[in-house]
Amino acid sequence: MEKINNFSFSGKSCGLKKNKNLDVGLMVSETPLNVSAVFTRNKVKAAPVIISKKNSKNVIKALIVNSGNANACNGKYGILDAKRVLESVSKEIGAAPENIFICSTGVIGERLDATLIERAVPELVKAADKSGFDDFAKSIMTTDTFCKTASKEVILDGVKYSIIGTAKGSGMIMPNMATMLAFIFSDIPLSKEKADEIFKDCVETSFNSITVDGDTSTNDTAAFFYPHAGENTEKVNKERSFKKSSANYNIVKNALSEVCFELAKMIVKDGEGATKFIKITVMNAYTESGAKKIAFTVANSPLFKTMITGEDLNWGRIMAAIGRSSVPLKPENIDIYINDKLIVQDSTVFKGLSKAEEKYVLSPKEIDFKIDLKCGKKNRSVLTCNLTKEYIDINASYRS
Repeated sequence: MEKINNFSFSGKSCGLKKNKNLDVGLMVSETPLNVSAVFTRNKVKAAPVIISKKNSKNVIKALIVNSGNANACNGKYGILDAKRVLESVSKEIGAAPENIFICSTGVIGERLDATLIERAVPELVKAADKSGFDDFAKSIMTTDTFCKTASKEVILDGVKYSIIGTAKGSGMIMPNMATMLAFIFSDIPLSKEKADEIFKDCVETSFNSITVDGDTSTNDTAAFFYPHAGENTEKVNKERSFKKSSANYNIVKNALSEVCFELAKMIVKDGEGATKFIKITVMNAYTESGAKKIAFTVANSPLFKTMITGEDLNWGRIMAAIGRSSVPLKPENIDIYINDKLIVQDSTVFKGLSKAEEKYVLSPKEIDFKIDLKCGKKNRSVLTCNLTKEYIDINASYRS
């Protein structure tokens, strides 16, 4: 992965993971940063989420992340252990704990061994450099089968800037802003107001439009780090006419959206035990929120997911999911396409297919479903995957 101005990264093994893989990562910035962050809406929140929500209002100098333990549901000890980690980083880099962002991911309900991280922090700080991004990205993985990174360059008024990002997630995925973490870094000078606005929109169409298993974690966090330059940032933004729908605004938003979407897509493709990548687009609904609700209802249906795995075209399962979504629609008007092949027309089978043809329709590794409600003008897409026996095997023995 390419380097980025002012950001240094590192990743180490401190012993939280039984397999001795990298399990703690650090980002340190040479200059103060702002962070725009979106957190889990699960009412049961991990200690790092509670702390980072507060710290995100301050300038940020570092990010510390561990995998192997979520530090969730540990009561007062969760907060105390997270604060111990912050204090250890604070001591090494000379920044207040309030200026450090912290995240954890892994097993819920087991106390975090903060001592292991404290011992690793001096080495993490010493090792941090501009070429350490890949180690940082590997350190946040849990059941992920590959490292997820994405990048994009933009030109603003003749100056080149970079956006780089990494995410982890494979199971317990349906962010509602799953165990999902996403970190994106940029050297683009932005006001926090504009960045918050842009990032929220990007998250909605990426991380908030995916599902592996319908579970929203206690630790979900998506964070975008960028330079804090005070009045100078406001001056630069004003000189660029960085207003909504301006050319520069759209350049930044499109680039950030691409990075977020690529990371979200990788999470779905890496869904635990998944063998199929599925895109569901609901078209011509009365409202976008209604289209989204129908798409998620279908995507989270175990019957739909197992239908895909068995390559058994039981399209009635899709119709049933659409109907139970409670979204206003015209039930006699629905068309369903699979990879642009019309399967259902006006809520009845379009053409009888042989068993071989049915299996062929669902045989590709990537499948595109379009559900046309024919009652409005709003569309929304959701990404998901199928459900296999391997998903059960992974999660039946996750702690052991």
